[in-house]
Amino acid sequence: MCSIRPHFRTSILRAVHGWDAWNVTEDADLGLRLARAGYRVGDLPSSTFEEAPARPGAWLHQRARWMKGFIQTSFTHGRQPARTARELGALGTLAAAALVPGTVLCALAYPFFMGHAAYRFLFAGVEPAAGFWSNLPNGTAMTVFVSGLLAMVLPAALGCVRRGWWDLLPYVPLMPAYFLLVSLGAWLGLIELVLAPDRWNKTEHGLSRSSRSGALNRT
Repeated sequence: MCSIRPHFRTSILRAVHGWDAWNVTEDADLGLRLARAGYRVGDLPSSTFEEAPARPGAWLHQRARWMKGFIQTSFTHGRQPARTARELGALGTLAAAALVPGTVLCALAYPFFMGHAAYRFLFAGVEPAAGFWSNLPNGTAMTVFVSGLLAMVLPAALGCVRRGWWDLLPYVPLMPAYFLLVSLGAWLGLIELVLAPDRWNKTEHGLSRSSRSGALNRT
């Protein structure tokens, strides 16, 4: 929307009823409402210089807020699922379901499925059976497991290579452990949605020397 004139941007926001002041990930909600209104929503292939949380507590609060907001957005647009699906179309509905509620559900279930897989590989073992159909369940499970690991590791490795961050490559194999922390954030977000639905855990910026805030000017 950056290339749209300001008064057009204002009219578009008014047409989709503006920002939701009660949704803690208002950008996700607005993106879905724009898509449902017929606008094309995407990301820009550019760099972001937003400052990442430097402390574990701040990072966890940010992830909990994101997951909580994704749940709020899922509930908001899931009130009339048939209408939402009709407005988004088949492919848009699939993408929205995978991106918003799918992210939360995967994060919530991740430690249980990962724990079960680790137990099977380390203790129970996977014995080959006789015949194709007998091996199909285990083969499918192993294919999904390996594909999931690659989906976690390869994008992080590719990002390091493209940026020239060679010193971060040794940490890429720790992505499965990192997603355990993401899962913790999802569970905290779900609990907070029940106990404090209106709480907004804002991320404090300006703490890093590389921040675009006034931190650089104070050094």
